[in-house]
Amino acid sequence: MQHNLLVLQKGSLEKVGAAADKLAQDPKGIDQNYIPKMPEVLAGTRLINPQETVKLKFRVPADTGDYPFICSFPGHWRIMNGIMKVVK
Repeated sequence: MQHNLLVLQKGSLEKVGAAADKLAQDPKGIDQNYIPKMPEVLAGTRLINPQETVKLKFRVPADTGDYPFICSFPGHWRIMNGIMKVVK
């Protein structure tokens, strides 16, 4: 099964998750790797196939706090999520 990883702006888990749910209903959603085009998505990977490896390199936000991350493959974000903690 494919997965991806999106790092989100603080407090945006539900908003981006809802957008991912909408994108899952769009026949062209896969063309976007199920990544909603919105500023709350700070960084992300394309869909990754089983046994495949990718590297994600991005600049960590300067503001400290809890930044959610998700898999936005259809139906996944509610159970495949976590928190990236940015500290000084």
